[in-house]
Amino acid sequence: RRSVGMAPALDADAVVLRRPRAVWAIAHDPSRAGVAFACESSGATARMRADASTRQNWRVVETLEKCDRAARACAVSPCGRLVAVASFDGATTVHRREGRGEDGDGGGDGGGDGDDERWTRACAVEGHESEVKSCAWSRSGSLLATCGRDRTVWVWERYGDEEFECAAALHGHGGDVKRVTWHPTEDVLVSVSYDESVRVWREDADGDDWSCAQVLGGEDGAHGEGHEGTVWCASFEPRALDDGSRGTRCVTCGGDGALIVWNGRGFCDTELEFGARFACGHDRAVLSCSWGKNGVVAAGGGDNSIRLYAEIDGTWREIVTVENAHDDDVNDVQWSPHDSSLLMSASDDGTVKTWRFKP
Repeated sequence: RRSVGMAPALDADAVVLRRPRAVWAIAHDPSRAGVAFACESSGATARMRADASTRQNWRVVETLEKCDRAARACAVSPCGRLVAVASFDGATTVHRREGRGEDGDGGGDGGGDGDDERWTRACAVEGHESEVKSCAWSRSGSLLATCGRDRTVWVWERYGDEEFECAAALHGHGGDVKRVTWHPTEDVLVSVSYDESVRVWREDADGDDWSCAQVLGGEDGAHGEGHEGTVWCASFEPRALDDGSRGTRCVTCGGDGALIVWNGRGFCDTELEFGARFACGHDRAVLSCSWGKNGVVAAGGGDNSIRLYAEIDGTWREIVTVENAHDDDVNDVQWSPHDSSLLMSASDDGTVKTWRFKP
């Protein structure tokens, strides 16, 4: 029990997954609480579930068909029926949900506990010349974005579950593209790269193509405001925050050990401008960041730690530090979109862990 006035805390909850090789990324199902996926260096993608009644006691209930090489990232469609898995084999595999889980039921281990859904391979989306580093679904689920080592960003239009058509192959980054992230309400895409830049992409007015609308940081960036190293991740502030306010911003993290908050402006806050930059305590690269509905930004780094940040009286401050949260690099941290106290992390040490935030 915590006393009144105690400082915020991030308490270790459980180890959900333990593998001999690295786990690269985590994705929550936006349509259902208690469902998440984890991508492994072995090429496997694990489906994890919590108990249906308590949303506690997470465990692995299924392993999706393996990629030929490491599964680097995964993303669940807004409807929860499709999972895209980006792989170092150069393809993004799309899996489809089958069975009773279609209506949201299920929650066990596949052996009589109600979980009789299964995931099958629907198709492979191919276009990149080498490793695919990230994938993301648009808010409507009609578009899938991918990016990779070949320095390109691709936008794919979905027709059903098994057909994807290239809407745009976007060039401009001067290094491999680490992650793509969609704006929470509009078909506007953010990409981050080894070239130290953040780029904003949108469809042209005539609807025939896509183009770069903004370059933030890097050699081509405006005003010289940006990261001074590889940009590893971007995360938008949720539109509906727990305190009733409306999020409009985006946060990025990089190899320079900094977090940058970009303010949204213009139509639906789809244009980004520099807001604040702050050193975040990590003494190595910050590899992942996630902005939760609780208003707190979580970050995981190459120093094995997880750190939490909040804006207090207009100044960003580190409110929680978990040293040695993992035994190796923290590759990904993700707040649950359903439970503001739940944070999941993935690491080079081969584990996925759950954490509980106590404000």
